[in-house]
Amino acid sequence: MGRIHAEKLVGREDVELCVLDPAGVPEHLPAVDALPARLDAAIIAVPARSHADVALPLLRRGVACLIEKPLAVGEDVALLERFDRLTVGHIERFNPALAALPDGVVPRFIRSERLASPGRRTDVDVVMDLMIHDLDLVLHLAGEVVEVRAIGLDARGKGIDAAEVWLETETGCVATVTASRVSRSGARTMRVVDEAAYWSLDLGSKAAGRVPWRAGDLAAEAVDVPDSDAVEALHDAFLGAVRGERPFPVPAADGARAVRLAERVLAAIADR
Repeated sequence: MGRIHAEKLVGREDVELCVLDPAGVPEHLPAVDALPARLDAAIIAVPARSHADVALPLLRRGVACLIEKPLAVGEDVALLERFDRLTVGHIERFNPALAALPDGVVPRFIRSERLASPGRRTDVDVVMDLMIHDLDLVLHLAGEVVEVRAIGLDARGKGIDAAEVWLETETGCVATVTASRVSRSGARTMRVVDEAAYWSLDLGSKAAGRVPWRAGDLAAEAVDVPDSDAVEALHDAFLGAVRGERPFPVPAADGARAVRLAERVLAAIADR
């Protein structure tokens, strides 16, 4: 993700990257205390267990930070969530397929599936690595979670690799969320049912469809999806906040809430 962020930022006229390799993409940053004093913002895309170590010195200097998801793990969450000049990289909130949902939608049912093939490099389990995207979206769309049931599988002896979760929110929405990083093919899909329609969102291919209720034949309708890039949209929102033009998107409190729900999921898996 660090390289993806850099490749998107290097061409922006409103951004100057302070450390570049000859190819124009940051390769190895120096120690945090060796970074230039004139620093407006930083993107933290190191292993999750190092997020606080890298971000805290910058945040204490007043540098705005975009921290990749998860915000942090363990006790570091509480250290980071008190800072207001912080955005968590829950990039699926900026996925153009999600924009197909109307403002104010109140889901009654959500079904998410997020599958990846083996080989992902990460220091956290599949719940913190992949599922946390969809846990954040459930919280974002349907409110606080009041009940969690879960089952998980450690396929390679390195932590949970696949998990199936059943959630109920304070609004009465029921969500089922599947995540795996030992699948033979990838998928990033979400189905949302509300009182008016059934929405089918393909977050991977950035496509969406809608089936309106009470329409007789229940024919599917294609939905226009904005021609936008989620990473660039995240950057626009974050940099706008750095310049004081808008609030920081996906604030620390939201990132902490997603981590704590992921911790509840892992606890439910351990209890089975």
